[in-house]
Amino acid sequence: PFATQCWAFINIQVDMDLNPFQNLQSFRDQLHDPFFMEIIILMCWSIWKARNDLIFRQINPSFQLTKQSFLGDLQLLLLRAKSSYSPGLNQWIANLL
Repeated sequence: PFATQCWAFINIQVDMDLNPFQNLQSFRDQLHDPFFMEIIILMCWSIWKARNDLIFRQINPSFQLTKQSFLGDLQLLLLRAKSSYSPGLNQWIANLL
């Protein structure tokens, strides 16, 4: 449920009946952005950090903290993104806020 909530935040629906590669294609189709892979990787990283906090620090996963982590990482990505991606990525971030 926690990961599902995180994916729903970025308007991604995960189909548990698909294999990982089919889900990746589904994510690409749902996002319709040239930087879709960066978004997916950063959300996976944010969920992974929340999981590690639970296992190693006994900190229960928090959607709000994971959301903040994801948005912070997106802002860092924006600093090194291709100049052609910057306007679209800026708009994508603005739509999340």
